[in-house]
Amino acid sequence: MFLTTPSDRHPIKSAIAGQGCDVWTHVSLTIDFPWYCLSYSSCQAATLGFSGTEFLSNPDQIAELLSDTDSGIQVDQLLLVSPPRLNRTKQWQMEPLAEVWRGQITDNGFYVRLYVLQDGRRYVDAPNPTAKLKNLTPLVQYSPLNVN
Repeated sequence: MFLTTPSDRHPIKSAIAGQGCDVWTHVSLTIDFPWYCLSYSSCQAATLGFSGTEFLSNPDQIAELLSDTDSGIQVDQLLLVSPPRLNRTKQWQMEPLAEVWRGQITDNGFYVRLYVLQDGRRYVDAPNPTAKLKNLTPLVQYSPLNVN
């Protein structure tokens, strides 16, 4: 999904990141497919300033982070990054995401994904986005924390 090349590897920052980790100055999308941006921070008082942002390509990765409540990490923001064919505009959109579902247009059909945004709008990643989905299974359910 995300493509990197050796020429885009940052040598100094990769060395600082540690063994087995690389820092990239450039990545490309290999396919015109939605992806996710997830920001997190520490929810333990003993940890100062621990935060980060992850770019993810699979709802299972999000579900794993959301279910890991023992880690002391809270998810602060979850965004869907959707291509024009999905969001029905002329450009990529980055919007707050609430849910991801898997369903089928027909009982024996292939699986498609339904994305529910925080504002209630829905995107169906299918040839006919207005089709009613069957056999829905929740993959991700996220409610942002109310921080004032």
